[in-house]
Amino acid sequence: MKNTLGILKALIKSRIRDKEALFWTLAFPLMFLIIFGLAFGGSSSSSANIDEEDMRFAIYLSETIGNQSQSDIIDTSEIIGLKPLLVYSESDLRESVEKGYDGVEFGISLDNINDVWQVHACYNASDMSKIQLYQSIVNNFVTQFRKTSAGFENIIQIKTVNRDFTTEPVTNTGYILSGVIAVSISLSGLTALIISFGYYRKQNIIKRLIATPLKGSQFLTADIINNLLVSIVTIIIIMLFARLLFQVTFNMNFWYFAITYFSSMFLMMSLGGFFLLIFREPNAAMNLANIFSTVMMFFAGVYFPLELMPKWLQRFGHFLPMTYVAENLRFSLGQDYMQSSKFWTINIVFIVIAAIAIPLMGKQIFKLEQS
Repeated sequence: MKNTLGILKALIKSRIRDKEALFWTLAFPLMFLIIFGLAFGGSSSSSANIDEEDMRFAIYLSETIGNQSQSDIIDTSEIIGLKPLLVYSESDLRESVEKGYDGVEFGISLDNINDVWQVHACYNASDMSKIQLYQSIVNNFVTQFRKTSAGFENIIQIKTVNRDFTTEPVTNTGYILSGVIAVSISLSGLTALIISFGYYRKQNIIKRLIATPLKGSQFLTADIINNLLVSIVTIIIIMLFARLLFQVTFNMNFWYFAITYFSSMFLMMSLGGFFLLIFREPNAAMNLANIFSTVMMFFAGVYFPLELMPKWLQRFGHFLPMTYVAENLRFSLGQDYMQSSKFWTINIVFIVIAAIAIPLMGKQIFKLEQS
């Protein structure tokens, strides 16, 4: 134990002296948080939190539409809880949507040519997060207008009741922050053994350790603790910045978060050790780890839901470990719902793989140095 603490102390001092590596360890995830937070943060990530009754839209009715139809259109707007702003040309419609006059969020243009209705919707392309909601509202408007104009009566009344699965409101910034933490954990774990064993081996430090009475397991344990401490400090700084810059709050389950953190770090460390065994040159192993982590960042549902991707990319994403790291983190931070059985299954699988892989890889690396 004393030897392990001595090695740990030396590793921490070495990490602090390496200012460049320390800077990028902390700065890289912070840059992602700030860039994505400023670009997409602020609004709710769920369209269910948007109240349609407070939504105002611009509407243009062509001269071919009769008075009765105009009355039906206004009635339709009131039935579905929208507030129409009547404009008198299609150019006024586009300008109202583009400039947001009088709180207008989207527009609808209607025309009737030979008893054939034509409906055109106008959205502001700069607000991509709400376009799917607007399309749903327009479809609902058209369906209701058909009923109103045909004189259909509603024989079934449907009341929608929203249920929140999280205590704190889920914002885009909060969703992104959990993704940034997943990236930070994955990168720290992937590069941990590569940085220590790879570069220390290149500098013949491991060979010198073998010549001493120190055991390889003591060095491995100290190195793992060192990387865990650095990663924990990074996560704390990320969450403090998110709180100060974007007022992000979480309903964190501390024990779930701790279990997710350690299981994810250990799994990623085992993957990094595997890369180091494939490529004994640390630069090559680091390049492979960077490529792998970049692929995971874009296809593992880290910064946006996996469901937004095409089906074949969703299937690919389910093979990436960062997908499950991000899902577990969002669950433990109160950002998403997950079945407890799935949460425990993922973490147990991570821990079992790491418990087998890390000691074997550490032993193999020391064995290679002895040969």
